[in-house]
Amino acid sequence: MSAMRMATETSSDGGRAARQSSTPGMDALADLASMQHHQQTTRVNAGGLRTIDIYDNEGSPNGAALPNLHVVHGPLPGRASLDSTMADAVSQPATVRKFPTTTLSDAETQDVANLMAQLASNQFAYESHVQLINLLHHGLESYTQSSQTSAGSSNAHGYQLLRELRAAREAMDARFSVGEQLWIEWVEDERKLAVTFDACIAVMELCQKAVQEEAVSTKLWSLYAKWMASLYVAATHDTRVLEDVGGLYEIQNWSDEDNMVAREVCNWHQIMDVWARAVRATKWRIDESHLLWDPYTRLLLLDLERSPNPDAIAAMKAHFIDRLLTPHASWDQTFQSFSNFISRYQDHAYEEIMASVNQQCATSRSVYGARELLELAITRACQSGDKNAQLNKFGEYIEWESTQSRRKHAYVFELVDTLYQRALLASPANTELWEGYVMFLNEEIVSHARRDVNLLSVLDRSTRHCPWSGSLWSQYLLAAERQKIPFPDIGQVKHKATSTGLLDAGGLEDVLQVYVAWCNILQRRAFHQESTDEDLDVAEVGIRSAIEDMQRLGETKYGKEYQGDPNYRLERIYVNYLTQSRNWHAARESWKNLIPSRGDSHEFWLQYYRWEMSAWGKIAYSENAANAPSSPRPSEATKVLRTALKRPKLDWPERLIQVLQDHCEDHEDAAELQSASVQIWKTKRTVQKRRGEEAYEAYEAAQAQALQQVQSLKAEVSADSAVSFASSKRKRDNETSDVAEEAAAKKTRGNEDDARMDMEEAPSSVPLEFKRDRENATVIVKNLPQSTTESRIRQYFRDCGSINSLVLDVNDLLKTATATIEFQSRDDALTAQTKDKKDFDGQDIEVQAGSGSTIFTTNFPSTADEDWIRDKFGTFGKVVDVRFPSLQYNPRRRFCYVQFSTADEAHKATELHGQAVGADLKLVAKMSDPSQRHDRSGALEEGREIHVRNLHWEITVRELASSFSRYGRIAKTRIPTDVSGKSKGFAFVAFKSKEEATAALDLDQTKLKGRTITVEIATKAPAKRQATTILRNSRSSNSPSPDVQMSDGDQPTAAPPNSSITDRSKPTSAEIRSRTIALLNVPDTVNDARIRDLAEHYGPLVKIVLRPDHQGAVLEYRDVADAGKAALGLDGKEITPGRALGVGDTREMLKQQPEKKHDKVGGQTAKSASTAGPLLNSMPIRRPVQPGAKRGGRGGLGSAYGARHKSKEAEASDENRTSKVEEAAPKSNADFKAMFLKQKEAGSNEMSRSQEKA
Repeated sequence: MSAMRMATETSSDGGRAARQSSTPGMDALADLASMQHHQQTTRVNAGGLRTIDIYDNEGSPNGAALPNLHVVHGPLPGRASLDSTMADAVSQPATVRKFPTTTLSDAETQDVANLMAQLASNQFAYESHVQLINLLHHGLESYTQSSQTSAGSSNAHGYQLLRELRAAREAMDARFSVGEQLWIEWVEDERKLAVTFDACIAVMELCQKAVQEEAVSTKLWSLYAKWMASLYVAATHDTRVLEDVGGLYEIQNWSDEDNMVAREVCNWHQIMDVWARAVRATKWRIDESHLLWDPYTRLLLLDLERSPNPDAIAAMKAHFIDRLLTPHASWDQTFQSFSNFISRYQDHAYEEIMASVNQQCATSRSVYGARELLELAITRACQSGDKNAQLNKFGEYIEWESTQSRRKHAYVFELVDTLYQRALLASPANTELWEGYVMFLNEEIVSHARRDVNLLSVLDRSTRHCPWSGSLWSQYLLAAERQKIPFPDIGQVKHKATSTGLLDAGGLEDVLQVYVAWCNILQRRAFHQESTDEDLDVAEVGIRSAIEDMQRLGETKYGKEYQGDPNYRLERIYVNYLTQSRNWHAARESWKNLIPSRGDSHEFWLQYYRWEMSAWGKIAYSENAANAPSSPRPSEATKVLRTALKRPKLDWPERLIQVLQDHCEDHEDAAELQSASVQIWKTKRTVQKRRGEEAYEAYEAAQAQALQQVQSLKAEVSADSAVSFASSKRKRDNETSDVAEEAAAKKTRGNEDDARMDMEEAPSSVPLEFKRDRENATVIVKNLPQSTTESRIRQYFRDCGSINSLVLDVNDLLKTATATIEFQSRDDALTAQTKDKKDFDGQDIEVQAGSGSTIFTTNFPSTADEDWIRDKFGTFGKVVDVRFPSLQYNPRRRFCYVQFSTADEAHKATELHGQAVGADLKLVAKMSDPSQRHDRSGALEEGREIHVRNLHWEITVRELASSFSRYGRIAKTRIPTDVSGKSKGFAFVAFKSKEEATAALDLDQTKLKGRTITVEIATKAPAKRQATTILRNSRSSNSPSPDVQMSDGDQPTAAPPNSSITDRSKPTSAEIRSRTIALLNVPDTVNDARIRDLAEHYGPLVKIVLRPDHQGAVLEYRDVADAGKAALGLDGKEITPGRALGVGDTREMLKQQPEKKHDKVGGQTAKSASTAGPLLNSMPIRRPVQPGAKRGGRGGLGSAYGARHKSKEAEASDENRTSKVEEAAPKSNADFKAMFLKQKEAGSNEMSRSQEKA
C-alpha cells in the first residue's frame, strides 16, 4: 500500500468517510505521478533559444508510442498558472533591444525589437512568432539582393540579423508547427547559406524534419529529394541524374575528405530511398503526385538500364501498374510511359499486356474524371489567393467525397484523408478544419474498424498547429488513453496543454475541456480492475486540484464574481468518483457546496435529487445488510426537494413542486406526505403571487416601451416632414420619372401622360407601426402530438399572451409535431416557457426560447424566391419559415429572415456568409439581432453628395464632373434620364469627403452652360410606394415612342427644330395602353426583378412599375403582340404556391386594396389567405387595347371582330365587378392572327411581318 494512502474508516452508511486533509506534498501528487520516470533531454542552446532537433517517427510501431511532444524544457509551471511564461526562456528583462541593420527600414527594425520584447515576456504568442520570422526573412532577402555580385553570387552570411532569424525559427518550432510556407522559406534560406559539408548535412536533416511534419507537401518532398540528389551529384559527379531529375542545386568547395564522406552518406541507395518515401507519402495527392512520381520513375528506368534482368523488369512493370491503379491528374501520360516501357522490354506481348492493363485500370481513370471539376475549382481558388475561397472549395470537395457510397466502392478513404491534409496545408491554423479531420479519423477507427490510422500523430500535429484548442487537446488525451499509452506520457500531454497560457485566451471553455478529459481519465484509471490504492489517491487529489485550479483561474480572469462552470462538470466528476468510492457523505457535501452558486437552478436540484435517489437505492438494497440504513425511506432525497422549494429565486418552482408531490406519494409515510402538502400549498401561493408581480412589471415595462416608441416615431415623422419641406426631393432610383414630375408634365404631354399616370399613382401615407421583436418573442414547442391543430395550440397558450404567428411542422417519421410561436412581446414568450415539461394532450412538451434560431440574409440574387432560399439554407437543417419583408412602403427592400428549428442549425448556416451567389454578389448570412442594426452608410448618409438642379438638358456626365472637380475628388456623377434617354435636368455628384462636397456649394446660383443652377447637399426623400424600372429606350420599340426635352425647372418642352425624331414617332395614350397590361394579385413580398424574370419570356419590356400597395404591377411591352401573348400566358399563373396572377388594366389594378395579413385568433392566417383562391380581390380580366381601337370598342385583343360598343352603364358594371372573372371562348392561333391582320393601324409592312411572326 502506498505510503501516501490516507486512512479511512467505515461510516454508518457503508461507505468510507472523508479522507484527511491533504498536505502540501499531496497537492502535487497527481503531477508527480504523471511525471514519474520522465527524463528531460538537455539540449545545447545554440541560438539563445533552442537548437535544431532532428527526429523521425516512422519507426514507431503502429503509433503505439506518443509522437515527439516537443516538451517545454526545464521545470514546468504550476497547474494553476496557465500563464504565458516559458520554462526555457532566457532569463533577461523584457526590454526593447536595438539592432544595427542596413537592409530593414527604421520602422521594420523597431518592429523586430518590439516583437522580441513581446516574446521575452510571452513566448507562446503565435502571431508574434510568425511576424518576427517574416520580418527577419524579408531582411535576409533584401540583403542577398543588395550584396549580389556581377557574377550572380552573394554572401548571405553577412546579414546582421542572421543569428536572430535562426533563433526565431528554432523558438517557434519548439512551441508550434511551422507550416508548409515557413518550412519552404527556412529550407531555402539554409540551402543558400550551406557552404561546408556539415552545413549541407544540416540542410538534409532540416528537410527530413519538414517532411515529417507536412507529410503530403509535394513542395517540401521535392526540396528534400532534389537536395539529396544534388549531394549525390556533387559527391559522385554522375551527370545522368541531372538529366533525369532536373532543377538540382550547384554545390562547390568540398574537400577530398568531404567528397569521400559524402559518397558514403549520400549513396545511390539513400537517394532512391528518399524518392521512394516521397512517392509513398504523396501517392494520393491526385493533383500533384506526378511531380514526384515522374522523376522517381525516370531514376528507376535509369537504374534498370544498368541491369535489365527479368526481376527488375517485373518490378518496374508492377511499379507502373500500381501507379495506373491510383487516380491522378497525369494518368494518360503515365499510360503512354507504360506503353513505351512495354514496347521496349516486353514487345512480344505488347497488345495483350496493354489491353489487360487498360481494362484493369480503367476505374482509376474514371475516379479522377469524376473529381476533375472539383480539382479545377480548387486550383482556381488557390490561384486567386483568396484564403476563404480556398477553404470553401475544400469544404465542398470534402463534403462531396464523404457522401460517396461505400457499398458501390465509390468511397476511397485515402482520397478523403489526403484531401483533409491538403486543406490543412492551405489553412494550417484552422481549428474547425482540424476538428473535422480528427472526427473523420475517429469515425473510421470506431465505425469502420480501420487499423492503419496513426491518430496520435495527427493529434500531435493538430495541437502544435492549434495549441489554443481545448477540443483537440481533449481528443489527444482520450486517444492516448485508448491506445494504452503509459500514464506518465498522458500526463505530459496534459501538462503541455495547460502550460502554454493559450487555452484561456478566448475564455475558460477550452481550459475546462482539457481538465474534464484529464479528470475523466483519472477517474477511469482509479476504478480499473487492475488499479491500486495509489491510483485512487492520485485520482482524488488530481480532480480536487483541477477544481481548485479552475476556480483560481476564473477569479484571476474575471474577479471574485466568477461563479464557476455553469454546468459544474468537474464537480460532477468528483461526485461520481466519491460515489464509486462509496463515500456518500463526502459526495453529499460536494453537492451542498454547489448550492450557493447553483441553488436558483431547478435543473441543479433535479440532478442532486436523482443522485440522492440513486445513492439511496444502492444503500437500501445493498447485499450487505449490516450497512443498510435503519429507515427504508429516502429522507435525504426528500430534504433536497424541500430545501429547493425554499429558495425565493428558484427559476422554475412549479417543476419541483410536482416532483416533490410524486416523490412523497411514492416513498414517504403519511406524516411526511402531509407535511410536504402544506409546504407545497404555501409554495404555490407564493409562486402565484410572484408570477403576478412579474407579469405586472412586464406589463409596465411594455407600456413604457410602447410609449417611448410612439414618442420616438412622432419625433422622426416631424423631423422628416421638416426636412422634406425645407429640402429638395431626393430621387435615388433610375426611374422614368417621379410622381411630382409626372403631375407637372401632364399639363403639356396630353394624352400620353394620361396613360403614364395610370401606371404611377401618388404614394399614400405610410402608417406608423411598432417594431416586432420576433427574435426575443418566439418560442419553439417540441414533442407535440402528431394530430394536434393550430387552434388547439393557440387555445393552450392563450393565457400566456397574444400570438402574432404560428407555424406548425409535423414530423411523420417521429410521429410528433413542432410549433414555432411568435408572441406579442418578450414577456409573453417568457410566460410560455413556464409550460415546459407540462402535459399537452397526453405528452410532455418541450418549450424553448426561439432566440438564436433565425438568420438575417441579404445580397442574394434579385430573382431569388422562397424556394431558392430554402434550397440554399436547407442543407444546414430544418427551415421552419422564410419571411420576406412587405414591399408596400419600400419596394427596393431585398432581404429576408430564415428561421431554423434549432439555434445550432442557424449558427451552422452562417457558414454561407460571404459565399459568392452570382456576379459580384456575396451572400450576407448573419444571426438575426435587432440590437446590432447599423445605420446606412454611403455618400448620401455621410453628407458628401450634392444635388444639382436646373441643368441644361444637353450637359454630359463628363462636363458636369469637370465643372465640380476643382472642389475635390469626385467619386461618382449621375444624371437621371427619362424613358427616352433624355436628361431630366438634375444630377447627383458624390465626393470623396464631406468637406469637398461642402466646398462645392460655392457653385450654387452660378451659370453653367447658360443656366443658373441650384447646388445643395443631397437629402434622403421618404421611401416611395412604387418602383419603376426602365429596361430599354422606348424609341427602340416597334410602337411609336415619345421624345421630350427638358427645359428650365425640369418642365417638358417640344423637341428642338433640328431634332432627328419626327412627330410620327411619338406614342399616343392609346398606343401606350395597347402594349400595357396590369398584373393583379401580386404578393407584396415579390419584387420587380421576379416580375421581370416572369414577364420577359413573352417579349422585350420597356418598363415595369411595381405597386405592392395595390397588389399589382404594370408592364409596358415594346410590341402589342408581346403584350397580348403575356396577357394570355400570365393569366392564372402561380407566382407563389397557391397565389395565381390575374391580368387586367391599370385602373383595375389601382382599385385593389393593400394586402392585409391576419395571423391571430379569429382572423385568417397569412397562409390560408394566400391559398384561399386565385385572387384575393378578383377583378375582371381585360385584354390590352389594340392600336387605333377605342377603349371597350371592337378590335381589341381577345374580342370578337365586329363586336359592338358597350354602353357606359355596361362599362361601369364591368369595372364594379369584383368577384367574377371573364371567361372567353378558346381561340386558336389562326383566330388571333386574323384579328391582328384586321387592326386599323397595322398598315406598315414591318408591323405586319412582326404580327404574323407572333
